[in-house]
Amino acid sequence: MLSRTYFFGVCVAIIGMWLFTTGCAPLPKRIAATHLSCEAYPSLVDGDLATSGFLKVKSFVQKGDTKYQRSIRYGDWVEGKDKAEALIQLDTLTDVAYIAVHPISNIYRLSVDISTAEITNGKSPHFEPLRSHKIARSENGEVIRIDIDKPVRVLRVSIYANRDLAQTTREPLTQKTKVTFKDIVIREIRVYQ
Repeated sequence: MLSRTYFFGVCVAIIGMWLFTTGCAPLPKRIAATHLSCEAYPSLVDGDLATSGFLKVKSFVQKGDTKYQRSIRYGDWVEGKDKAEALIQLDTLTDVAYIAVHPISNIYRLSVDISTAEITNGKSPHFEPLRSHKIARSENGEVIRIDIDKPVRVLRVSIYANRDLAQTTREPLTQKTKVTFKDIVIREIRVYQ
């Protein structure tokens, strides 16, 4: 019995000393929705998880055959962009710890670029890509967390869309197939400092 009490006391002392030397870092605080704006998709930053933003990709993939040295190869190419972008502006330059993306759609690739300059007269500022060794992805509505740890004024969130194979059409004259992209549905993007 005495050895258990002694062991427990030593553990508490070690944990206490570790907390004393490293200090207790404050927990990140969510930036209120009133300090965020997204002109194209305002429901992404409205602070309400019950609303959703639909990011539409108006491009498509064309599939066709090309004859190359008597063999037929099928190639596909994207007409336009295969991603949707949302620009989120903070009201002041703020140190951002991370963002949390709450998707409904399955997301297989998401990237974030940051800028310290604001959007003026419809012109986008110079963006710096965040370097990360992991591909941000989500299945079944899993929240995606992207660490930033930098001062930010504007975030550019790029989400690559998936092909919608159910919406495939074939052009009768060219015999090319068009495949559109699925809409991306996001409940909320939250920013923490």
